[in-house]
Amino acid sequence: MKGQILDFSRPCRLSCLPEEDFSDRMETVVEPFLDQIRQPRFLKPSAAAGGAKDGSVSEPGLYCELYPNPDARATIAISYGFSESCQKYRELIYYFHSQGYQVAILDHRGHGKSFREVEDPSVVHVDLFTRYVRDFHRFVEKVVKPASCGKPLLLFGHSMGGCIGALYLEQYPQDFSGAVLSAPMLGLKLGACPPWAARVLCDFQVFAGRGKERLFTQSAFDPEEPFSKSSASSFARFSYYREIRRNTPECRTSCASYDWGREAINAGNFAVRPSQTKKIPVPVLLFQAGQDSLVTPSAQKKFISGVSRGRLVIVPGVRHEIYRASNETLAPYLETIFLFFDEICGG
Repeated sequence: MKGQILDFSRPCRLSCLPEEDFSDRMETVVEPFLDQIRQPRFLKPSAAAGGAKDGSVSEPGLYCELYPNPDARATIAISYGFSESCQKYRELIYYFHSQGYQVAILDHRGHGKSFREVEDPSVVHVDLFTRYVRDFHRFVEKVVKPASCGKPLLLFGHSMGGCIGALYLEQYPQDFSGAVLSAPMLGLKLGACPPWAARVLCDFQVFAGRGKERLFTQSAFDPEEPFSKSSASSFARFSYYREIRRNTPECRTSCASYDWGREAINAGNFAVRPSQTKKIPVPVLLFQAGQDSLVTPSAQKKFISGVSRGRLVIVPGVRHEIYRASNETLAPYLETIFLFFDEICGG
């Protein structure tokens, strides 16, 4: 699939927060407003694969937030990326809410305020990627659907959360009326290391009993992380969340376990299979970042070409986290999302 380039000439209905005083606007406008309406909640984790009973993992369980909107035209469920948190999406939640949507977001297991299965707080670990999908299904059933009052459910998934979202759409094709997948992690960029070699390395470590240990190529949270090595294209947005991470221990996840590495490769390979993508009946809008250093565009194109109502939009000159681009890109990106959701919700 060739895809289309993001339309920068289209008028945008939303004015993004000015980057020159971004932190001040977040602290004085966005955060106070969202704090007033936020409904936090903990859920038991999904039933573990292999027969373990639901809730067998100790509390606090899965943390999630609902941002209700009494006049909502639909509910947007957010599935975020590797080593992220609910806190990182406050600006995006604010924009979605301002456009007449209510929003629900989940801290994936091993992230944010949700439970951890490893002692190292910087490591993201999961032994089976299907646990993410099952957790998200529990979140949809227990929080998103009851809050929707029968109105459409929409999915927004970024990176790892986009892969979770793709697998979710394939497994539960009737839950969502449409989905936006932003730079979904359907194939990892591994530099000079071919995927098969990375998989063999992870397999070896897992079989040696080191599955929960940190991948040797990755390191713990760096409070002085330079903007040049980040996945954001807006320095203001990068700086704001970096400061939050410095002051919030649960937001400092930064590296993967060997189990996670193996499962991420497997999950992407499975999600793009034609036998899987053909199961998705709803419209899917996939954004591809033009300067993405983390995920492969070929896997994204393979996936979206197999979705009957799929559409690919390429965003030039932007890094992996398109939702943290500079305003000149962020505004048309959001406008494209809103137009897509307008079509689903009936204008």
